[in-house]
Amino acid sequence: MRNLILICAAVVLAACGPSGRDTALAKTARYQGDKIAIFGAVKTTTESKYKLAMSDETTLTLQTVGRWYTPEGLVSTSGEQDIRQVPDRSINIVLLVKLLPEGDNWVVHVQPKMTRINKGSPMPEPLAPNDASLPGWATGKVDQLAFEIHDALKSYEVKAAGGNVAPPPATDPASAPAVDPTAGSGSATP
Repeated sequence: MRNLILICAAVVLAACGPSGRDTALAKTARYQGDKIAIFGAVKTTTESKYKLAMSDETTLTLQTVGRWYTPEGLVSTSGEQDIRQVPDRSINIVLLVKLLPEGDNWVVHVQPKMTRINKGSPMPEPLAPNDASLPGWATGKVDQLAFEIHDALKSYEVKAAGGNVAPPPATDPASAPAVDPTAGSGSATP
């Protein structure tokens, strides 16, 4: 029984997606290398989750096909054929992914284009990415893709100076200079 509980807990944690810290790191990461190779990895990662509506190597931009999600965050397949079949308050999300230059490095920007269907309204309502009425799962779709792209680009990532710095080389204690234990301690000895 305890193993079943641990397995369920692991599944729930895995389904939650990346942490806020991981997402922030993914959104601020810088990459270095061949722009076409980096863009290829971005495209492959995005294609593994979404259908692409457009991919342009000259502008280093791609766009996903819009996908309807119910108010609960589940994929709604009924909207593919007829938008009138989409449940009320469903949200359509199109993701625009750009590889942008920043000095000698590259950054990946994932931008959502969202609309909400409101029964009785002839056109879906456009939503800003920071709209207060957006459910958390909607922005989570953007964060999840940004995190997965970052994970795929680890080999191109530029490490920050204050971040993952290699430890100093180990020294042989026998060859190290002798240290006076009382020097610079600032405390009186009893």
